[in-house]
Amino acid sequence: MDMANMTEEQILQRLLDADTIPERTVRIERLGTPIKLRGLTGKQVYNIRERCTERKEKRGQTTERLDEEQFNTSLIAASTISPNWGDSKLLAKFNASSGEEVIKRILLAGELSALGDVVLDLSGFNTELREVKN
Repeated sequence: MDMANMTEEQILQRLLDADTIPERTVRIERLGTPIKLRGLTGKQVYNIRERCTERKEKRGQTTERLDEEQFNTSLIAASTISPNWGDSKLLAKFNASSGEEVIKRILLAGELSALGDVVLDLSGFNTELREVKN
């Protein structure tokens, strides 16, 4: 369909049908384990970013620092369909209080970063937009 000539009704219908969230299964070779992830909404990513941002006030200046490890861990926890990071057996084995703690204890730094990137890709970051020519 030629996007430049879509009617308002066709555009509205596309938006009404746009409730599918992308999913992807990736494999962490070291663990030999598939991990099924889904994209997050802008609101979910924003809330996670806010929760993982440390703010400090010094001499009237506020500085912000994003805790990258916590950000990636939270993204992964929020977007994982499978496995269940908060399973009671995993919590017990790793003496963890949450699925996020399990993720931190199982995954290496590079794996956290790589999975966080997959979540952001599924969530529409790094998406190329094309201009519609009339």
